[in-house]
Amino acid sequence: MTDGKFNSEQFSSQGDSDQQARAMCDAIKANGDVLVYTVAFQAPEEGKAVLEYCATTPSFAFQPDDAAALSEAYANIASSLTNLRIKY
Repeated sequence: MTDGKFNSEQFSSQGDSDQQARAMCDAIKANGDVLVYTVAFQAPEEGKAVLEYCATTPSFAFQPDDAAALSEAYANIASSLTNLRIKY
């Protein structure tokens, strides 16, 4: 869990914390087997940007402004997950 605004980089040779977060998200999504949902609730603007970037698609990124919208975001995520099927 994060607000999307990283306070420090883990490996300074690999760019600033924003670049490292985006690279990590790229690696997670690289093979297409992982769906990434993000919820930017009360996140700073730069945090919202990186969380939207990290989501699988823009429709997987939620930016609720209040408790009702937050509940709706989680309901939408839960609904979409119930439609998933396991494949192997």
